[in-house]
Amino acid sequence: MHLVCFDIDGTLVASAGFDGVLYEEAIREVLGIKLKADVSQYRNVSDSGILAEILESVPEAESRARLAKAVQAYFTDRTKQFVAANPNLVREVPGAVQLVNVLRKKPNVQVCIATGGWAETAILKLRAIGLEMDGLAIATSSDAMNRAEIIRLAESRATQARQFAQRTYFGDGVWDKKAAAQLGYHFVAVGGAVQHNVVFSDLRDTRAILAQLGV
Repeated sequence: MHLVCFDIDGTLVASAGFDGVLYEEAIREVLGIKLKADVSQYRNVSDSGILAEILESVPEAESRARLAKAVQAYFTDRTKQFVAANPNLVREVPGAVQLVNVLRKKPNVQVCIATGGWAETAILKLRAIGLEMDGLAIATSSDAMNRAEIIRLAESRATQARQFAQRTYFGDGVWDKKAAAQLGYHFVAVGGAVQHNVVFSDLRDTRAILAQLGV
């Protein structure tokens, strides 16, 4: 059996541009803080992880919780507004939906989603590209801050204690590659942002990707 796990932004959904802009806007408007230009400098590159690190300077736990809730609400609302106003701009990474659907039909493959985004916006974007969510295990930044822990949760929800001979994670960021290495996953890079020995510019070449996975 082969477990195949996917990131969302930049991997399944071509949302890395507007998603980052809206997140930065939420941090700036609610907290009056500018994000680091290189988000890989944050300990946990996830919506909740970056926010938690920023809020470490706030001494009261109650205030941190209130501000975190306000940022998440702002970001969620702005994402909903953007998707509703720009449906043609929320697109799949070419080939993403077909690849996921093909993999889900294979009896020796289990598919799951592990993303650094919050659950509500993650599901919103997946539905916007037409990906069927029924029965698809997913873990998000609403579950944990650390990328590796998010992947572990997705795996647990997908496998239900079954053993898998191979595990592969598709991602587009250096943090995805690091988490995959930490967990002993094979890593497949999507796009051109990560230097890796296995990389696809998008997900259109289903045959080549299936051959790479050996399924």
